[in-house]
Order: sequence, then structure tokens, then C-alpha cells
Amino acid sequence: MNQPARQSKVAHNPPDAERYIRPKQKRLIRLGKRLRDPVNRLLAGQSKVGDAPIIDPALVPGLNEVAHQWAAMRAEIAPLMREREAIPPLGRISPDHRRIASTPAWKSFFFQGYGYHVEQNEARCPTIVEAISRIPGVVVAFLSIMEPGTHVPRHRGLTKSWLNCHLPLMLPDDDGRCEIAINDKIVQWRKGEWLVFDETYPHEVWNQSGEPRVVLLLQVQRQMRLAGHLASRALYHAIRHSSFVGDVRKSVGK
Repeated sequence: MNQPARQSKVAHNPPDAERYIRPKQKRLIRLGKRLRDPVNRLLAGQSKVGDAPIIDPALVPGLNEVAHQWAAMRAEIAPLMREREAIPPLGRISPDHRRIASTPAWKSFFFQGYGYHVEQNEARCPTIVEAISRIPGVVVAFLSIMEPGTHVPRHRGLTKSWLNCHLPLMLPDDDGRCEIAINDKIVQWRKGEWLVFDETYPHEVWNQSGEPRVVLLLQVQRQMRLAGHLASRALYHAIRHSSFVGDVRKSVGK
């Protein structure tokens, strides 16, 4: 049974916080969102791992093989977290995310996306990068850092072509609310365990604790039958050459 929403202990965003406003979306992005539902219905029928909101990590090759490295990854990011004010907010570097990342509370330390690598970031986290290299079909990889008071409003992603995979590296130790709702089911992250879900289902995130939450966030190609695989590859190349990826590349110096 789904759990009811609980009251937050920390205000979502201070009234004087820096804000990011999403610009008018480009025509290609708007067209893609209009086509999202019919295309995803077709892709759901092509999936080799079913169409549930939450997916067993064992169905995604490579994930469980690297999960045991989470403590080493956590140790590796400790220096980054001591200087995390320098890590850019997601809303600053990705204008298309500004509806759900409108303040500096959600930071992102990118390793790779759509075939482009951020070498200076990868050089700082060789253990994490080596683990990522052992997972087939990674489309996007970054550290998702949510400061105390972060709230990501209910939203859904673009495509069933890939799955969202979270490996928690730092979780708050206090009793504040730190969780994700996926298709209205409340889920907590657990140390050393992947959480895999289909981002086309509505989801919402809170960190109302007093400590940061850090997950290694991967988007990994969903295993598909031939027609779905070909459609996903076409979408991958379209997004790779879109302004959506171009804006992020400019922001991270690629």
C-alpha cells in the first residue's frame, strides 16, 4: 500500500534563494514531449525487462557487480564534498531541467553524457569511472548531490529507452525525510544497493534532512528487442546532437 505524503521538516526553498528560470523550450523538445506517450507505449512492448515502475537491478547487466564498491566510491568523493560549493547546480548548467531544479540545492558533478566525457571530473574519481566502465550501455553518468532542504517536484522523464539507476554513496544519518516517490510509492535508498526505475512514471524527491544526499546516477540503455533497440539508437543520436546536450556541454567546458 502506498504511504501518505508526510510533512517536511525543512522549508523547500528559502524565499531569497537564487532561482533559475527555464527558457522557452525549443520546437524539437516540444515535439518530442508531444510524441512521448505514443512512442513509449511502443517501446514498452519492446522491453526485455518488463514495464514496471521499479526494476530489479539484477536485470541490468553490470550493476550488481560493482555495487560492493560503494564504500570506496564514498571515500573517493569525500574531498569533492568538502568543496562542493564549487560544484554547479543542475539548473544552472541544464536550462531544460529548470522546472524541477530551480535553485542551487541540486548539484551535479558530470562524468559523461551521450558519448561526451568530462575528463577533468573523471580524473578526480578513478574508482567511480572504472566502475561505470564495467556497466554496458551507460548513456549518462553523474553524481547527484541534494543539499538539505531540496525538493524535486513530481515529474516524469522523456523515454523508456533507458533506465534510471541510483547507487547511494552518502545518505543522511538523521531522521529527516530523504526519499523518492516513484509512481506514488515511497522508496528509501539503501547503502550499497542500486535503485532502478523507469523515469517515464511520475516521481518526486525530497531531502528534508540536515545533511546532503549523494547518489551515483546513471541512465542505462534498457534491453530491447530489435525494433525497440533501433528506435532507441535513433533517439540517442537525435538527443546527442540537440541543444539539450549542447547546453550542458557548454556549461561544463566541453
